Amino acid sequence: MPSRVANHLHRYKKVDIGRNGKKYTVYKCMKPLCSHYIPMHLAEGKMCECNKCGDTMIISKAVLTHSGKKPMARPHCPNCIKRRKNETVEALADYLNAGIKPSA
Repeated sequence: MPSRVANHLHRYKKVDIGRNGKKYTVYKCMKPLCSHYIPMHLAEGKMCECNKCGDTMIISKAVLTHSGKKPMARPHCPNCIKRRKNETVEALADYLNAGIKPSA
């Protein structure tokens, strides 16, 4: 007997399913016909889809301890992370170097 849902890679979103004021966060699959949930402490090493580019990725410790030491709300691969610091530092260095002229 075929299953109702075809096998697929899950695309996760962090949700809180706790009751009575208790917090219990899990990753829930966002595909329309999927009812899969996985607790945060079991998510490391699982394969899923990136929420930005759609490529396959493995949930790593970096995903689970992202900015602020909290798991990503919509996990994405390291290739999709915006790297603003390098661009900002380079722009500031160019600005400062343009303003400094050697005295003769």
